[in-house]
Amino acid sequence: MSPTGTADTDAVASARRASGRPKGADSAARRDEILTTAARVFSEEGYRGTSMSSLARACGLSLTGLLHHFPTKDALLAAVMAWRDAQDLALLGGPDREEPRGWAAVDRLVDLVQHNTRQPGMVRLFTTLAGEATAHDHPASSWLLEHHRLAEAKILRSFQEAAEDGRLLPGAPVESLARCLVAAMDGLQLQWLSDPDDDGSAMADDFAALVRTIRECWGR
Repeated sequence: MSPTGTADTDAVASARRASGRPKGADSAARRDEILTTAARVFSEEGYRGTSMSSLARACGLSLTGLLHHFPTKDALLAAVMAWRDAQDLALLGGPDREEPRGWAAVDRLVDLVQHNTRQPGMVRLFTTLAGEATAHDHPASSWLLEHHRLAEAKILRSFQEAAEDGRLLPGAPVESLARCLVAAMDGLQLQWLSDPDDDGSAMADDFAALVRTIRECWGR
């Protein structure tokens, strides 16, 4: 037997569907709403402090309705983080826009940091889960490791392209520079979020200064 109120809650949710709207489109829209809400709740409560029941309530769904889209909390977390990374990749360059190359790709990181100053909720989600995910038994542990590896690999590829174009000095410590840029992004975000008087402008300016310094030292 369904929990009290489950049928009524799902009926109300179904009634919200616009007349004539394809069911698949409605399901996709609902999935995006769930991801948006879950990102906010995870950022506020942390992964371990959030239950599927509380997530369902925040989404305006019954627990059964939420489980229909995401059968486990681990699956929902994985979807939220993949969604967040896809947003970042879209900004850095994707199939619908010209892929930047070399130093232009490194400069695009400054745009990403600037963009993040306008989405504190998503940045808080990352920093909250990143802190939790340093524990190797956390379900986001493998995601965090892969996230940093992919970010470093993307920056390293940009340096390699700059070298191929003759715009990087020989001997540049590209692997160290890639790790430092990723670390700077993470660390500046944490400083920003911890200071209630910081509007994020310092974070963007500081990261831009770091990129500029690296380019002045190793570019040509």
